[in-house]
Amino acid sequence: MTSTYTLPHAPYIEAIEAALTEAKLTPEQTDAFVEDSYDVPYLRGVITLTTETSGIPATRWPHGLILIWDWHTGRDEDYARGPVWQWARLNDDGSNAWPYEQLPVADWAAPPMLAAAVATLAHTGTPTPMASGWHQHLQAPVEAAIRKWEAS
Repeated sequence: MTSTYTLPHAPYIEAIEAALTEAKLTPEQTDAFVEDSYDVPYLRGVITLTTETSGIPATRWPHGLILIWDWHTGRDEDYARGPVWQWARLNDDGSNAWPYEQLPVADWAAPPMLAAAVATLAHTGTPTPMASGWHQHLQAPVEAAIRKWEAS
């Protein structure tokens, strides 16, 4: 018997990918995974935007951008509990710049709002702040899945 398991944050990251695609910023790659290379595992979503697939200006971002969504458990002294959106410039070898910069969006940004902030970042170099959160009826099942993952 084959078991399928969806990571708790995968539906949210997929909704972000769909919103970016609708905004003509088609991601090169989208991943949702558990980051467990540190003392306290946490949830991570990574979206890669390149000039080839996403249409972002090569003059501004020659190697592309990476968007990072992290959800921390709060058990790590360096991070508060909950989600955060960040971004970084990609380097020519596919790695990314460090440190990441915060995206000025709600922790549970509505997918179209995140896409709008990323579009302004891609085309002007500065993301437009977006305050709209994800609708509760969409957010609640993802948060419930995260609580279940955290308890396991």
